[in-house]
Amino acid sequence: MAEKIPLLVIGGPTATGKSDVAVEVALACGGEVISADSMQVYKFMDIGTAKVDRATRARVPHHMLDIVEPDQDFSAALYKIHATAAARDIWRRGRFPIMAGGTGLYIRAVCENFPLEEMPYDPRCRAELNATWEARGREYMEAWLGKVDPESAARIKDRRRIIRALEIYLLTGQQPSVIQRHAGQANPFQPIIFALNLPRPKLYAKINARAESMIRQGLVGEYIELRKRGYSPHSNAMQGLGYRHCNLYLEGKWTLAEMVAHLQQDTRRYAKRQLTWFRGMQEVTWLDNSHPPATVERILSILQEIQAGKAK
Repeated sequence: MAEKIPLLVIGGPTATGKSDVAVEVALACGGEVISADSMQVYKFMDIGTAKVDRATRARVPHHMLDIVEPDQDFSAALYKIHATAAARDIWRRGRFPIMAGGTGLYIRAVCENFPLEEMPYDPRCRAELNATWEARGREYMEAWLGKVDPESAARIKDRRRIIRALEIYLLTGQQPSVIQRHAGQANPFQPIIFALNLPRPKLYAKINARAESMIRQGLVGEYIELRKRGYSPHSNAMQGLGYRHCNLYLEGKWTLAEMVAHLQQDTRRYAKRQLTWFRGMQEVTWLDNSHPPATVERILSILQEIQAGKAK
């Protein structure tokens, strides 16, 4: 069996400093960064997605940025294909692949070789399961999953994932845990996963400050330019954080101050969902990024320990 490719992952909620830490780690270990952000794949959307600037990209190569138009659909399955190819290429060239971002599904798709192609989706089936949940309740649905897939039931606790697991079982006749385990065995990567966080008051303060900074940088102008290019406000990309807020502001439904307040609130809620996702992942090392240089040093130290252990 071929030796697995090491893949460093720097995840966590928005505004925790993932991009800056990834760049510093990459400079120290000869790495290249693969963005794991579902919005940064879109062209012309820089301010609202907090992409690293061109100067930073000149210092450290970044992948999975600006690869599709804002009116094109982009899925986790497509991300898995392109990001896996990028990581393989980085390693083949003697560099170190570093995945950085806050889209947990994208990270899991690559790190666990998540079998997206084998996980069908049926909106009617999902609607029926949601209706059953409303009629019978959580306890019934948890017991149902426990009967058909005890392994999944033991680790899945939130409604969305319970329903998704049952949907997969009903559509394939296979336990989701078995499908996932078989895919994991063929995983070409050996992921080393870190999740950055901040004390809640500090995280919320950074989120609020970032929203204000995006306005100063010209987020509204960026949105207007996207509309001039012909991109519909109803496309998936234009429904992202910041962009749909700009639309409501420009339609006169909010003042600028109200738009900023809503953006701050919605981003805080998004960060909570990201925290829940990363806490549900296995083998994650959490780091408080209140002092980024110390975070970088800690990550490099752990990498050195892993490499030294393999060399013995």
